Amino acid sequence: SLQLATPLLLLGADLRDCASRCGPLLYAFLLASFATAAACIVAWRVSGKMLQTAMGVDGLIIAAALMAKNIGGGINYVAVCRSLNASPAAVAAGLCVDNLFALIYFPITSALASGRPDVITSNDCGATDENDDLMLENQPISVQQASMALSLAAVLTWIGEKIGRTVATLPITTLVSVLVASRAPSSFMKSVQPASHMIGTVCLYLFFATAGAPGLAVADSVKAALVPLGLFLTLLYGVHGIILSASHCLWGQKSPAGPFVPQRLLVASSAAIGGPATAVALAQANGWKSLIAPSLLVGNLGYAIATFCGIAYHAFFSTHV
Repeated sequence: SLQLATPLLLLGADLRDCASRCGPLLYAFLLASFATAAACIVAWRVSGKMLQTAMGVDGLIIAAALMAKNIGGGINYVAVCRSLNASPAAVAAGLCVDNLFALIYFPITSALASGRPDVITSNDCGATDENDDLMLENQPISVQQASMALSLAAVLTWIGEKIGRTVATLPITTLVSVLVASRAPSSFMKSVQPASHMIGTVCLYLFFATAGAPGLAVADSVKAALVPLGLFLTLLYGVHGIILSASHCLWGQKSPAGPFVPQRLLVASSAAIGGPATAVALAQANGWKSLIAPSLLVGNLGYAIATFCGIAYHAFFSTHV
């Protein structure tokens, strides 16, 4: 299911004219991604030895996967784990502990966002009718669209396997999928994206279900890794939030319509931590219509880059530990 989920979800990562379409939210998202990367570097410096003691070689892999997940989404977490050959028990442990922190993060984000007005500028594409085109879940899906999406995903997976072999299948599939999404005719991609998003999400959830299927069999690995993973994620979420808060204090108050106002920073953080779906949900829940379409775009950008960021993180620390 993961092999198909990767190209299916990434078919929505149309990056053409990304800067103009995302507006100021792009800069907020890049800051949020940098905040996650910086937080993971600090977290590894503090808790790396504990993670390696508890999880062995899987410690650094899970740290890299968590970095990818908190720039892109769950698809990037499992892609990094699969690419670097993490054990099933380590994959499940990382997911379990990260989900606990997500249960704290998202209510805090919602509370901070509550009551804030929309921020509308001429650079926000969300103020146009593009919102209607980008809300994939509201579009009807035909059998023909589903068949086309599955066929295209199967071809992209085959290309990834042929070029990347067993070592780099998912990274190559990611790269090729983003290229297709960004270079294929827009009319064709818009007809395929609703079905690819829906089927890809189902495949990803299926993978998560199988990852947690062993149940009590992974309880020991979760207990052994709970403290070091908890420390790593405390620093990840904490430093991430500190950097965004400091950016708002330094620059956001000087420019009320700039990229570092609370509304954009909260949506950008949600796109990095939870992916495009959570960012869109946050914007919709608070009536930030100008940020709905840009939040989906920056979330898809996170999908496109996060796997490579995670692998680079692993490569750096594996040669400097």
